[in-house]
Amino acid sequence: MPGARVFIVAFAVGFAVAAWLLGNVNLPENLPLMSFVMKDDVADFCSQSHNDSAPVAECIERHSNLQSDCDHFFVGDAWPSSGYMKNDKDATLRICHTHAGDSKLLFATAYNAHYRIPEYTASAITRDPDLPEQDRPSSSLWDRVQLGLCGKKVHDTIYVRCDEVETDSWGVTRMSDIWKVSGTRCRLSPSFDDLKESHCGDCQGLDSDYSGCGTTFNRGHINPNSINNKDADVQDGTFSMINAAPQDDDFNQCVWQPYECAVSRKAEEVYTNAVGAESNSKTLYVITGTKLGRQTTWMKGRVAIPGYYWKALCYPGDKRRGLRAFGVGFYGRNIDCSKVTSLPLDKFEAWLYNGTDAHLFPRSVCAGPVDNWDGLDDYVAEIAHDCRNEHMQETCESKKRIKRCGTSG
Repeated sequence: MPGARVFIVAFAVGFAVAAWLLGNVNLPENLPLMSFVMKDDVADFCSQSHNDSAPVAECIERHSNLQSDCDHFFVGDAWPSSGYMKNDKDATLRICHTHAGDSKLLFATAYNAHYRIPEYTASAITRDPDLPEQDRPSSSLWDRVQLGLCGKKVHDTIYVRCDEVETDSWGVTRMSDIWKVSGTRCRLSPSFDDLKESHCGDCQGLDSDYSGCGTTFNRGHINPNSINNKDADVQDGTFSMINAAPQDDDFNQCVWQPYECAVSRKAEEVYTNAVGAESNSKTLYVITGTKLGRQTTWMKGRVAIPGYYWKALCYPGDKRRGLRAFGVGFYGRNIDCSKVTSLPLDKFEAWLYNGTDAHLFPRSVCAGPVDNWDGLDDYVAEIAHDCRNEHMQETCESKKRIKRCGTSG
């Protein structure tokens, strides 16, 4: 019965909120307490018509205080087109990720203030296989905001109550970061959480936008956590709502994740080959993004749910040392039981840009003919089991998924 389903969804969401309020419980991202709720019902609760427009002009003004000069994350010309339509790009904010008041640049994001999701992120991955991998950070980091995109009320309150700390240009921030910089446990009134909800969500997605939707949509990393787990600062920075978009849970965990794992291993192979050839060309350039579907649906009416996720790689090579350049692109629909399509870079760009003559790595070797990563799909199938933790293995290789999707992940 529809009424009963609505009650069940409301009860589950209420239970999750109550758990958080009573103990600040870090609920798992897939929110197992809601597993008894039918996925279609949760999808109806989470996917709503657009009802909260961003003040794009105000967002652009706030963005003017943020660092946007981080061209070293790109090969060739920086900030290529994302494939979003011209009128959508009017809301594009070019942001170099930083922590709180820190100046270290972590990666680059073309963030769309209207849709409140990244169009893409760009990273220069130099991945030494001999360096240790860091543990996955706590999911509680998702509650941070890109403070520089928050409204004036937030900055004025922090300035007055927190030892005159100026935060207009700050990156991903939580209350403890403000205490750390100000040197005092300043008390904000309203509270920092209240300020976030009231004055930060107009230009960016918030963690609360995903609350109660974990069985259908994950907080999908655009720049992945795993490929950055040899640099604790960058890995921590990937847990940012301007590095996230709604991602179907099955697509995220059973389809997309093994491809991300393959890219991490490829980055280590690139590094190892360069060291063996005594070359300084140890960096793999990675751009990961979203593409809208024909009709845009919205998470709780605020955050666009992308129709596709995509990733493109460029390795410039080193001719003098016998290292050949290569590139590849792949994409998948953001739906349950999806599949990934991998293509040579030029054919992938034709898909991304709808047949127009544009490049993701303009004025680089990858803007011309380069080797393809042949055998990528077979390689992903070979390593998928090893790339997953025990929980993901059980989910993605279960008889239930095979019956639903026709194949294991």
